[in-house]
Amino acid sequence: MSVNARRSRGRPPQTDEQRATTRARILAAAGAVYAEHGYRGATVARIAERAELSKPTFYAFFDGVAEAITALVTESQQQMLTQWEPVANVGGDLVAQVSAGLDAYLETAERGRDAWLVFHIEQNDPASPARRLRAAYERRLIEVMQQALVASGRPAPRAETLGVLLAGMQAGCYRYLSTPRSGRPAVRTAMLRSALALVGTPQDWRDVAAHPEVFGEG
Repeated sequence: MSVNARRSRGRPPQTDEQRATTRARILAAAGAVYAEHGYRGATVARIAERAELSKPTFYAFFDGVAEAITALVTESQQQMLTQWEPVANVGGDLVAQVSAGLDAYLETAERGRDAWLVFHIEQNDPASPARRLRAAYERRLIEVMQQALVASGRPAPRAETLGVLLAGMQAGCYRYLSTPRSGRPAVRTAMLRSALALVGTPQDWRDVAAHPEVFGEG
């Protein structure tokens, strides 16, 4: 649907700044509703009420719930990639490199905790946009990991290996976000050990002695 068509269904044209503010407001409300009710329970009425806007205003920006949730999740994923790509190439040994990536991953998930948890749960729901968005996002994350490891002088791991690593990271992140914050050190250590086991070289394991945190809680 064109912008002009959408405008005819909602409020009169706004400035670009006003439209950006209103769109962000709708997406924030969509995130809250999605976190509380999941995709199947999210409705335009609930999102509009949470945003304190009319339904016509919602439709001036999005065709429906699916488009709003897709935009919300896509922008969240892009934020993750934007933050992860530079820290994945910090250099140094593998422990430092993986630690930087894990911290960025966990911190990004923390900021959108409730919606992240619902997205993780709904990844296998055929009706949810989460399932459709998952594959492309995971492919990009795997590409970033491969590029970072090759840039550090290591052989490129198979995509299947990194897929297993990513699945473990997602499971660990879900466990952490589902429990009190005190659980983060143990989960982070477990994720770090898994990464070393899957992509570490013999030299990486010899270098682990310089990182006592690898043998910390967990």
